[in-house]
Amino acid sequence: MPYKPLLLLPLLAALAPLYGGKNYHEFDGLLSVEAEDYASQTRSSVRQWYTLTPGDTAPNVQDRDRNHAADASGEAYLEILPDTRATHSDILISGQNFMNTPGRMGVLSYNVHFNTPGTYIVWVRAFSTGAEDNGLHVGINGTWPESGQRIQLCQGKHQWTWSSAQRVPENHCGTPRTISITVPEPGIHTLHFSMREDGFEFDKFLLALDENYQPQGNDLPATFTQSGSYADLNRGSKGSFNPTYLKAFSDFETIEVDGFVPYYKDKARQALAINAAKPENRGKVAAAQHTFSGTKGVYAMTLYTMKETDGESQYTVSVNGEEVLKTQNTATDIDYSIHEKHAPKDVALAPGDIIQVTSDAPTNGRIPEGDITAYARGRWTELLLIPSQRDDH
Repeated sequence: MPYKPLLLLPLLAALAPLYGGKNYHEFDGLLSVEAEDYASQTRSSVRQWYTLTPGDTAPNVQDRDRNHAADASGEAYLEILPDTRATHSDILISGQNFMNTPGRMGVLSYNVHFNTPGTYIVWVRAFSTGAEDNGLHVGINGTWPESGQRIQLCQGKHQWTWSSAQRVPENHCGTPRTISITVPEPGIHTLHFSMREDGFEFDKFLLALDENYQPQGNDLPATFTQSGSYADLNRGSKGSFNPTYLKAFSDFETIEVDGFVPYYKDKARQALAINAAKPENRGKVAAAQHTFSGTKGVYAMTLYTMKETDGESQYTVSVNGEEVLKTQNTATDIDYSIHEKHAPKDVALAPGDIIQVTSDAPTNGRIPEGDITAYARGRWTELLLIPSQRDDH
C-alpha cells in the first residue's frame, strides 16, 4: 500500500500564513492535484478541456464515450474535445486530433508551491476506452522536457487508472515511472499538461519524489493549504503563467466614453452597468476603457458577464479599436447568473494598448414595469487574460 501522509493535511492549513495560502503545496515530496482545478487554459481554439460532473455533456462538441464522473475523484474530471479519433481506423490529423509536440494544443497550467526541489515521478489518473485517447504531455515553467513527453496509458482500460509510463519507439506502452519533472528550487512553479490525443479523460495528477511510490484508487486528497476551490485559491498565485483579472468595477479607469451612454458602478454586484431607469439610456450602448500595463505578449481572453431576466445584452471587446470578442447573453430565469465567453482567438497586447468593453441595454418584453417592459443593464464583472504559451520557432 502507498504511504499516505494524511496527518500532514492539518499542517497545510497551519502553514498557510507562511506561504500565502493561495495554491497547492508539495509536502514531504508528495503533491496531489485535481485536474479540473487548473489556473489557466490556453491554446484551446482547436481542442478544449471541458469539466464534466455526473450527468454533464460537453456542449455542441463530439464526445464518443459516456460520462465517467461518478467514479472520478471528487466526481469531476476533464476531457479534451471534440473527440474525432478513438480507434486506429479513424483518420489521424496532426494539429487537430493529434499533437505529438508538447505545449501546442490544449495547455493546462497549475501554480504550485514546492518546498522540496528534485526530480519527481509524475503520475496521471485517466480513463481510456480506446487505442487513441491515452496520450498526454507534462511540462514545467513554460518548458517541455523530454522526460515529460508522451505519457501513455495502455493498461487498465475502461476504468480510472494511474500511469507514469512514457511511450518510446521500442515500447509504445512504456515503462512505469519513466515520466518525470525536475523542480530546480523551492518556491512557486507552474506545471503544464497539454494534449497529445483528443478524447483524453484526466481526473488528477500526483508527483512523488519517492520513485517507489505507487498511487491507488483516489489516493491522496488534494494538497492545498485552505479549504475551498483551488481554482479560487490559485487566482492570486504568482506562477509563471498567472492569469490577470481586470475587474470592471476597479480596473477600467474610464466608464464614460464619447459617443456612448455612461456606465455606473453597481457596488452590490461589483459590476459595471447601464442605468436603464433613464429613458435616454434604454436600448443604447455604453463603453469602458482600460490602458493595458502588463507584459507584452499574446493572451487568451474571457469576458465575464451577468445574465438578466429582462433582456439579453450584447458585448464586445476591442483592442485599439479592433474588435477581438463579441458575445450575447442567453435568456435566463435567474437574474445575475454569470455568463462567460471565450475569445475566438489569441489576442496580442502591449503596454499602452487600450482595451474597450461595450454592452447594451435591451428589453425582451418579458418583465412588465409600469406601462412598459423592463430593460437589461448590460452588466459585466471582469475580463480574464491568460498568457498564451506560444512557441512559433
